[in-house]
Amino acid sequence: MNSSDYIPHKAKSNPAQQADMGSRSPKPLYKPHTLSFTTLDVFTSTPYSGNPLALIRIPASLASLVTQTQKQLIAQEFNLSETIFLHEPQNPSIPEWKVDIFTTDAELPFAGHPTIGAAASVLSLSGEQRWKHGTLVTRAGPIKIALHPDGAEGGVVTAKIPHNVHIHKHTLGQLTLPVSGLSSEKELRDAELKAPIVSIVKGMTFLLVELESLEALGRVRLQGTSIDFHGVLDKEEGWGESFVAKYYFVVLEGDGEGGEGKGERVVRVRTRMLEADMEDPATGSAASALGSWLALREGRSTSFEVTQGVEMGRRSVIGVTVTLDEEGKKVVGVRLSGSAVVVMEGNLRV
Repeated sequence: MNSSDYIPHKAKSNPAQQADMGSRSPKPLYKPHTLSFTTLDVFTSTPYSGNPLALIRIPASLASLVTQTQKQLIAQEFNLSETIFLHEPQNPSIPEWKVDIFTTDAELPFAGHPTIGAAASVLSLSGEQRWKHGTLVTRAGPIKIALHPDGAEGGVVTAKIPHNVHIHKHTLGQLTLPVSGLSSEKELRDAELKAPIVSIVKGMTFLLVELESLEALGRVRLQGTSIDFHGVLDKEEGWGESFVAKYYFVVLEGDGEGGEGKGERVVRVRTRMLEADMEDPATGSAASALGSWLALREGRSTSFEVTQGVEMGRRSVIGVTVTLDEEGKKVVGVRLSGSAVVVMEGNLRV
């Protein structure tokens, strides 16, 4: 074949096919949106301790474009215990932020360490110091947040969390069928079987397992399987459908004074939260449920300093203040407090 016989490859296309292609409109290219993110360590002022959290900011202009399905995929990508999506306010002069909270496989109505992390991000860690108070709007209800500088980097933030404390009627020990997911050691298993089951709000429930010593707390092990709580949770009014985890605790001796107010009674507690094959270094919702139950047991308003994550090497300090009514029989207020520190910053595409 000489050079005069050469026909370019694209010229050999079927004429009918070319005509068909020419009649189609070109497909528009998808342009991904860019979102900024921050990772925080929460309930600590020391990087690489506390509970990690991914916080993704969603500008008001993209609020309707980022779907819940995309948020779930982003949470799976970060692969942390929780990821929170912070919607920038439509009106920048109003300190109110809608938030969505996701685990790697589900959306939550409320969770403690994302709430404190988001509060720290907007009130103390942005560098602007524009607001000292505001509101986070969660699926469980609005949460009032405030900044209380205490000398630590970023200060301490507080959140008046939504609460609907419900103590379920039955314990695991009252089930007639065998229960999987319990500890193999008798002392721990006996404590699990008699432990109260307490919801802080609908959808967030904890088995509150009281142990006698820190040594016993250190012997708790992951079981690899979840306990089936559906046969023991109260079914009326929607209480039967809930995330449930085991929260082990030891009330330490030496109640003292401290907290945010002078002369305030503070009970110090050590805790661990385990679920199947996962241990959480800090669980604000569980600490709130525990504080509510302990305050009701004593019949008096109480502040708690809850230390968690020690066994994991990620020490966290969670503040919980529970206010009861005059008769000491009903929770009328729960305030969660803690610090957070920035670890990473960057952008992602959706």
